[in-house]
Amino acid sequence: MRYYASDLTVCERLLGVFRDYAEQYVAILNGEQCLELFRSSGELLRAYSAHHCAASRVIERRKTSAEEDGDEEKSYDDVLCAIQLLIHLGTKDFIDVCEDSNNANGGKGSGVDSNQVTDVIFFGLQQILPLMTRGLLQFPHLCVQYFSLVGFTTDTYPEKVCALPYDLFRSLLDSLLFGMSHADPFVSKSSLRGVGGLAREHLKSRALDGHLASHPDLLDECSRRLLREVVFQTVVWDRLEPAGMALLPLAAADVGRFAAVVGTIEPQFGDESKRARVRAAFERLLHPEVLGKVAAGGYEGRMNRLKFKRDFEMFAKDVHSFLVIQ
Repeated sequence: MRYYASDLTVCERLLGVFRDYAEQYVAILNGEQCLELFRSSGELLRAYSAHHCAASRVIERRKTSAEEDGDEEKSYDDVLCAIQLLIHLGTKDFIDVCEDSNNANGGKGSGVDSNQVTDVIFFGLQQILPLMTRGLLQFPHLCVQYFSLVGFTTDTYPEKVCALPYDLFRSLLDSLLFGMSHADPFVSKSSLRGVGGLAREHLKSRALDGHLASHPDLLDECSRRLLREVVFQTVVWDRLEPAGMALLPLAAADVGRFAAVVGTIEPQFGDESKRARVRAAFERLLHPEVLGKVAAGGYEGRMNRLKFKRDFEMFAKDVHSFLVIQ
C-alpha cells in the first residue's frame, strides 16, 4: 500500500473494497478474522490519511446546478468510503454484545474485545475530522453518513469522545453544533443526541474537566447555541425530544452558568414582561428535583426523563406562544 498511497484513486478503490467487505462479512467473522480486518483497515486508513486528510486539503462547496452538485459530491467519494467503512466496523461491537448475551450460559462467543473495535473507529474518526468543514457537510449524502458515524460514537462511547485531544474534540463538537439546526431531521436529531450524550457523560464522570480547565465557556457555548438556534426557533418542533434531552444535562452540569447564558440572550426576548415570562418558564422547567436526577439510571432515571419530556413540550408551547427572537 505504501507504494500507491499517494494516488487518491487507488486509495478510494481500496476503501470501497474494504467497506463492501466489512458490510457483507463483519457479522460472521470470528475473532481472529476480525482482528486481521481491523489491522488491515487501520493500515489502510493510516496510509490514506497521511496523504489525503491533511489540513491543507480544503474542501469548499461551489454554487452549482443540481447535476453539477452530484458530480462534485462524487469527487469526495474517498471520504464517504472511509466514513462508511468505520460505520460497518462499528457494528461488530453491537453484534458481539448481542452474541455475548446469547452465550451467557456457557457458550463460547467468537467476538473481539470492545476496545479493539473502538480503537480502529476512533483512529479513523480522528483522521477524517480535519476534512469535515461546513463546505463538505453541505453535501447531503456525505452529511448524513458523517452524522451516522458521529451519532453512533457519541452515543455509544461518550467517555472516549470526551478524552480526545482538545483540537479533535473541538472539531467534532463544532460539527455537532452545526448539525443541531440542520434542515435534515436525521442530522439534527443525531447532533442533539450527541451533544446531550457528551453533557450527560460529563455530569456523571466530570469527563470534560480537562477541557473546561482551559476553555471554561465550552458548555456555555453549547447551551447558548442550543437555545438561540433550536429551542427559540420554529425548527424545534421536528426535534423537540432530542432538544429537551440535550438541554437538561447542559443545565444540570452548572445551573449558575446556564442561568447566566439565559441572561445574556434575554435582551433579544423583547420587553421586560416577556423576559419575566421566559424566566418564569425556565424556573418551572428546571426545578432542583428534576436536575438532581439527571444522571440517575434505572427506573428512577427513566421516569425523570419522561417527566422532563412532557414538561419541555409544555415549556416550548408556552414560550413560542408569545416569544419571537428579534
